Amino acid sequence: MKRVAFKANPARMGYRELFRVAGPPMTGFLACTLKLFRILGPDTGGFGFRAPGDRLDRRDPDDLPRRVVRSCDGYRAKLRKLGFVPGFAYSLEAFGSQEAHAMVYRHKDATAAGAVVYARCVRGDAETETTVFGFNTPLADDTYLMTSGNKRLMDKPPHFRVEYHPGMSPADVFDRHLERLDEADARPRKVKTDDDLEALVLDCENGEAEFNLDRGVFVRMTRDEIEEGEELRDDYEAEADTVGPRRRRRDEDDED
Repeated sequence: MKRVAFKANPARMGYRELFRVAGPPMTGFLACTLKLFRILGPDTGGFGFRAPGDRLDRRDPDDLPRRVVRSCDGYRAKLRKLGFVPGFAYSLEAFGSQEAHAMVYRHKDATAAGAVVYARCVRGDAETETTVFGFNTPLADDTYLMTSGNKRLMDKPPHFRVEYHPGMSPADVFDRHLERLDEADARPRKVKTDDDLEALVLDCENGEAEFNLDRGVFVRMTRDEIEEGEELRDDYEAEADTVGPRRRRRDEDDED
């Protein structure tokens, strides 16, 4: 897949999907009403992402911004206790005042990959910060068995076989992942090396972007929108570690 820059078009989401993604219930009801009356349209203001294409810029996890490392540390320790070997970190190219990073792992027996994902978005005085985890095993039938500690949000491609368990611990979610793996009809494909891990990440990141572009939930950004988003991103990165408190919706799962 080419490194396409895209933004969200919530008007093309289904009503249930839009309600989940919108956040608080009242916001979800409002978004669905706007969609019903054909008022809702593509995102504006230079916010978007770029698909990774055919390679990742692998990074040491501790080279990510300090706030990201602090937010992910709890889950990182829990994944190591479950037998996951640290692989690398990567960041999606973001436009606007937002960021998205992931730290990915492969299990010591090569049957699964794990990820801790951090995302943050600032719009005006409102901030959303999310840290979640999940497990993924590629299968021989070219599907992906995914078991997530996150809640369900956007719809996924049909070959992503996802089960959601918000609020459960990493240990319990991984146990459920192994149960599902034992029940799967297709054999698992081993994730033995960091190259295997990168191939899995690229297949999933690009596959999800293509799925949403095909159904119109993502639309390509114009050059003007990209330039606007780059300016916002530069300002955001300069201020990210120095801003004062904002009204925040934090979606991190309970790590206790």
